[in-house]
Amino acid sequence: MGKASEKSQVEFTSQPRVIYLGGTADFFSREILRGVLSMRQSGCDWDFWALPNTMSTPELLACLENKSIDGVIARGVPDATARVLIDYSIPTVFLRSSENAEADYINGPHADDSIIGELAGEEFSRLQLGYWGFVHWEGVMWSEARKKVFHSYATARAVSNDTLALAESERKNWTAVERIARWLEKLPKPCGVLACNDEAGLDVIHACEYAGFNIPGDVAIIGVDNDRLICESGSVALSSIDLKPADTGRAAAIQLGKMLGVLDSEMQSPVMDAQCIQRQSCDKIDRNKLIYQKALDYIHSRSLRNVKVDELSRACGISRRGMERAFESCGVASPAALIRDIRLAAIIKLLQDQNSSIESVAEQSGFSEAAGLSNFVKRMTGNNPSFYR
Repeated sequence: MGKASEKSQVEFTSQPRVIYLGGTADFFSREILRGVLSMRQSGCDWDFWALPNTMSTPELLACLENKSIDGVIARGVPDATARVLIDYSIPTVFLRSSENAEADYINGPHADDSIIGELAGEEFSRLQLGYWGFVHWEGVMWSEARKKVFHSYATARAVSNDTLALAESERKNWTAVERIARWLEKLPKPCGVLACNDEAGLDVIHACEYAGFNIPGDVAIIGVDNDRLICESGSVALSSIDLKPADTGRAAAIQLGKMLGVLDSEMQSPVMDAQCIQRQSCDKIDRNKLIYQKALDYIHSRSLRNVKVDELSRACGISRRGMERAFESCGVASPAALIRDIRLAAIIKLLQDQNSSIESVAEQSGFSEAAGLSNFVKRMTGNNPSFYR
């Protein structure tokens, strides 16, 4: 990386100046940016600029010269832009995208595509579906990778499977719905369909409605990304695999912080544990299970907050007692216990980060002072916060 990579913390007389070059139009990009920004409380309190990855080379050069940029997180930038950053010896974390995944300069964290095939396959196996399908977007790197791992997983388990490939002109429009419907008509029922992402998954739902197939009785559907706005916009809520893109952003920030010398080299990046979020499109309609899954999703998205049970019941659109009954039917002691356990696990994860002070962890987790955090951890675990350091 040249001289820029040799910077240490003492050289920065003010906040390091950092650029995020990446799109913000899609859910995945916004989640990565959210993850980067969430690291401000953990040693990455930078003078931060979010700029489009479509900047021309002259625009980028002007920005680099006028702002004296110390580091960059880049996703989906053209090769010419990447070469400018490399030639300038600016510490850069390059995140893969559909356009440049095979580029030799890609050095940043990314979601594990192989887990997608495994999670979807496990779900379809649980539902005892003997035939699987995949809806693929032609020419898109991540769709190609997901298609391969899903096919490999199905083949290894002797499950017959098929792929529908959609050209760019056939995606996210009525043509897609008609093509998917015709393809579904030929598949043995019941079957499971993994869509390359949530937008394609929503098209599969519309195609089932158009062709008169029952969801999930005839066709069980899983998307990828867990974009809740898309997943919950159809008449049937779409199950989806959450790849935790915000954790990719956090990991990228930590990697850049180490390159800049402002974070300890031993600081651990978050583990990107993908999970299948179950909704109506791939499960027998069990209202209690749907309520529990929605509650679980809500709590995890606010894991450090002391979410109140009444707030949770309102978010799930059910009375407090109705939600408690739903939890009981799923074998979970109570909403309050689940909130407490998830919050505690998130706090312990922060405490294990040596670069986060007790005061910082307390602030992030909603305690007015460190003593409140210490009392909570001691009461719940029997250990002081220092035990987890």
